[in-house]
Parts: sequence; structure tokens; C-alpha cells
Amino acid sequence: MDNTYKTYDTDKLVEQAQRAGTPIVDVRPKEMYAEGHIPGAVNIPLADMETADVKPGSVLYCMTGYHAGLAEEVLHKRGIRATDIGGMDFYHGPVEK
Repeated sequence: MDNTYKTYDTDKLVEQAQRAGTPIVDVRPKEMYAEGHIPGAVNIPLADMETADVKPGSVLYCMTGYHAGLAEEVLHKRGIRATDIGGMDFYHGPVEK
């Protein structure tokens, strides 16, 4: 999947996920997650996607959307439906540490 020129409406997608109670997964390394993440997001690094317990229907994000897209592909191969919603570069809402 080539996300090189993809743009996202991450703010809207995060709001929809939070309102619906959809799990939000930050696929960045734990150090980046600790520096600041979308409120309520859980951290499951991309490197762990092959074996991680990710709930079907989760939304995924990283910094730019590229690694979230890779995580989405890994999960789909495992039969888990998840959606890449972009990354922190497209998010303008509150951040928690």
C-alpha cells in the first residue's frame, strides 16, 4: 500500500471513533507514544502487529499514516478488520502524555 500522497481527515475520524467507543490504536514505537498521543489511544507498535490482540474494527494511526497502513495490511492478513486513519501530522485535537 502506497500512502506517499494520501491525505486523511484524521480529526473527524478520531471524533467518530471516540463517539462510537471504537478502539484507537497508536502503532508508533512506545517512546513516540509516550511523547504524546490521541486521548484514549492504546499503544501497539507496528513491530507487534503479527501477534498483538487487536480488536476487530479498531482504527489505527501513526505519525503520517504510512505505518498505520502497513499495520492495517498485517491485521487484514490475520483476518482482523481495522482502518488506517492517518497520523499525528493530520491531527489537530488534544494530546495526552
